[in-house]
Amino acid sequence: MNRRDGLILTGAITACLGLGILAGLFYPHWKSGLPTHPAQAIVLKADPLCNPVGATCVAGNEAFTITLELTDLTKPLTFFPVRVHLTGTQAPEVKKVMISFTMLNMDMGFNRFDLRRQAETAWEGQALLPICTTGRRDWRVTVDVVSEPPYVGEFYLLTGF
Repeated sequence: MNRRDGLILTGAITACLGLGILAGLFYPHWKSGLPTHPAQAIVLKADPLCNPVGATCVAGNEAFTITLELTDLTKPLTFFPVRVHLTGTQAPEVKKVMISFTMLNMDMGFNRFDLRRQAETAWEGQALLPICTTGRRDWRVTVDVVSEPPYVGEFYLLTGF
């Protein structure tokens, strides 16, 4: 090995160490942005037969409810409006509401959208469904409510494209 190869090897090792240190510093911040459900989150399930496209579906219990409404314009690769209404004693204290779309046994990538507070208990935003290359249209919609305690609403969505 000559001097030039040694310098290249030293530079490559230094770069890898630097990237490793940066990854270690930023990993906690990156991980906190991933859609996870805390162990103490209360999961609320909507009726599997309720399709929120052009309708209103509710997931809740005695203490808290999450109402989801999507317009008739809900289809893949087109932004569409999302409305979430919260009821319960903790509803005014909610810090953040996010919505995500997944498919059972299918990796659809990262599809999470933050909603904006419109009123004390109303949240709205825009979302975008990816397209499934196999032609499936059955989605799982998850509404994450950041509050104390946190809530997770699970809904079923069937698109007609």
